Amino acid sequence: MQILLVVAHMLLGVQAHNDSTYNKNPTPVYSILSENQRIEISDSYEVVHKIERKFTILSSEGLAHAFTSVFYDKLNEIESVEIEITDPVKGKTLERAKTRDMTDAAIYSTSSIFDDNRHKYYEVQSSKFPVQVTVNIETKSSSNFQLSDWVPVHRYNQKVTKSTLTVVYPEKIGLRYKAVNLLGEKSENKVDNRIEMTWVETDLPVQTPDLNKEDDHKLLLAPVGFAMGDYVGKMEDWSGLAAWQYKLNEGRKVLPDAFKTKLVGMVANADTDYEKIQILYEYLQKNYRYVSIQLGIGGWQTMPAEDVVKYAYGDCKGLTNLMQTMLKAVEIPSNYTLVQAGKDADDIETDLPSNQFNHVILQVPMKDGQSPVWLECTSNSLPAGFLGDFTKNRHVLVIAEQGGYLTKTPSYSSFDWNAIHSKNDVKIDKDGNATIATRMKVDGNFAEDLLMVKQHLDTRQQRDYFNRNSPVAGLIINQYELNVDHKDSLLIADLSYEGFIQKFVQNTAKRMILKPFLGKVSEEMLVNNSLSQMDEYQIELPEVMEAENLSEKLVLEEEGITVILKASLEGKNLSVNREINLSLKEDISDEDKTELIKRINALGSTNFYFIKNTAALRHE
Repeated sequence: MQILLVVAHMLLGVQAHNDSTYNKNPTPVYSILSENQRIEISDSYEVVHKIERKFTILSSEGLAHAFTSVFYDKLNEIESVEIEITDPVKGKTLERAKTRDMTDAAIYSTSSIFDDNRHKYYEVQSSKFPVQVTVNIETKSSSNFQLSDWVPVHRYNQKVTKSTLTVVYPEKIGLRYKAVNLLGEKSENKVDNRIEMTWVETDLPVQTPDLNKEDDHKLLLAPVGFAMGDYVGKMEDWSGLAAWQYKLNEGRKVLPDAFKTKLVGMVANADTDYEKIQILYEYLQKNYRYVSIQLGIGGWQTMPAEDVVKYAYGDCKGLTNLMQTMLKAVEIPSNYTLVQAGKDADDIETDLPSNQFNHVILQVPMKDGQSPVWLECTSNSLPAGFLGDFTKNRHVLVIAEQGGYLTKTPSYSSFDWNAIHSKNDVKIDKDGNATIATRMKVDGNFAEDLLMVKQHLDTRQQRDYFNRNSPVAGLIINQYELNVDHKDSLLIADLSYEGFIQKFVQNTAKRMILKPFLGKVSEEMLVNNSLSQMDEYQIELPEVMEAENLSEKLVLEEEGITVILKASLEGKNLSVNREINLSLKEDISDEDKTELIKRINALGSTNFYFIKNTAALRHE
């Protein structure tokens, strides 16, 4: 009876908590979490990480919150996992599980062939709620190079009543951290030569999927002294991390003499360093295959250049190291460079020197004050000097013999890199249908999108893509041609197509109505805050008509913004030209950008009205 009263009180407390939550905020709560984590770093740089989680799962949606996944590889071991599922009403244990009961699986990237990344996972199942889940995890890492970030709220629609992190480390090794949006308390104690730091967060707000990433609560951790295998380093600043990376790759830039002689011969007739870079880069792209390799320290240490030559493949580290070694053979210095890659990846925390990188590219400094040439050595299609959206416009760590430094990759935000020019010939028949012939030239960032279409979609998929993305809605393409090339580092694409559109115009007895047909500017087109677009339409009407509401010129002009729409009618030939030139401030807000896009699109959003056969109507 006493147990039942305690359980009833607990459930009433949960319900009361939820009621108050709903009163203040209608956000549903699927689970309640209390968590305690402890990270202990030894004098030998080993890390023991203990986690205790206690969930109350309130609904079927909350089952995923208790999903337990524990990563391991050659550097990280699973010491133990214990999971207990109980019925809080009856006080009965429903299920217990340990490490041996978990499912073991590889964690593959889409391109990995050599990869020791694995995890053990366990899925909680229940048809009755509430249910309580207690999870205890202990892992051990042989290196403190990468310390886990602490994010107290794990899931959307989860109420965190209390979350605690304690980090214990030798004073001589040191610890650096950055707190972001933490609301709780921090304490620090010193016992002998060890420091113990504790962070406590309580009663955190319930998060929803519309949470802005920058508003999340988190603690970023980084060691000062660290080691991986026999390689010891210090990350007091970025130069320290760079020096460690340089040491890690020492002695791995050796090529066979015959191969070096071949490289020198390949560039013998080149007039400039850029031409030499381009020749060798294209040779790398055509002859060496990208393969992801993540094996222990090999996740950071490159393959020897001579092995990449021998086997004709390598990961980002191996291919970048080979390219650097090839350039060295023709007396062009370059720098191995660490980057956080990904189309939508966040930039790194520049004020917290630490491992925030997942990819390697190459920087080639140029003479006479010219900008460096950047090389994405895993790409078999990008021109020398163009990184693409995978690594553009973000901070990177350049590795040099003297140490290293942070710099930023190009943003490709000038008009040259964000240009679209289309010419469209449209012929409307008496039934209101139309044929259209379009010739389009796109440069830089937009050409990269078409390069991906050409490389990764078959003919049918390409046709479907162009149908869906045509500026004119309802277009059915009969034939098309797509060519992608480059002029030095500038990627260029030429696209032409012919198609048919049903009911392009609407006919009444006396009027023909031409609905808006200009392609809309989208937020994706302004990711780089720059756009140079020219659209020219030559439209042949089915007969000579009189324009009823034709505005010869509409203009939107402000600082960094010029939009001009011109229209004219001669006989049955209608010309519509739109010119857009946008160079927006880097700190423009999302709201201001959205409002600007609405104003630009509104400029071409009205119908054109034409009066039919006006001469005949006057005779009547």
